[in-house]
Amino acid sequence: MANHVGLGRPREFELDDAARDAMQVFWDHGYEAASLPDLIEGTGLSRGSLYKAFGDKKGLLLAALDRYMADGLQLTAQQLSQPGAARAAIRTSLLRHATQSSGGAGRRGCLIVAMATEQAHDPEIAERARGMFERLQQLYAAAIVRGQAGGEFPERDPQTMARFLVCQIQGMRVLGKTGVAEAEMVALVENALRILD
Repeated sequence: MANHVGLGRPREFELDDAARDAMQVFWDHGYEAASLPDLIEGTGLSRGSLYKAFGDKKGLLLAALDRYMADGLQLTAQQLSQPGAARAAIRTSLLRHATQSSGGAGRRGCLIVAMATEQAHDPEIAERARGMFERLQQLYAAAIVRGQAGGEFPERDPQTMARFLVCQIQGMRVLGKTGVAEAEMVALVENALRILD
């Protein structure tokens, strides 16, 4: 059961919390199998509050995906912009994805890829997935440009290299669903970093 929000808390925080809680429900059950009782229990919202806030189950899913993407992109941006060598920042970020791609977290996979796969016909979900991957690419490309400016990396197309890193991340997330060990994921990260040399 989700934690209930205090009475004095602003509504936007309550909605963010509900979206994060719904994220876990959709992750556990998938979109189609997530029932209204599951979502009510998972978010701590009543049926009326859920519909008033999000409109319907699809609206709640979109809010959950938006929260998932915002949280992940913010953490990636923080890691890639840390002071010091760009290569070290990129490695730190990729190692976080390696950890997320192994063990229990690895078996869950990437929520947005799972929903985009399950709801392949839905243009709103496809657009969110595309937007997340494009933003990830831009974040990695900026870090690569910083590394090139500092003489860490050769002058090659940063967008192509960044796109490769995004493909590497998503590949690890898919492999993680099969139970690949973290050590194997770390080895993939070290191999992927060589493309920057």
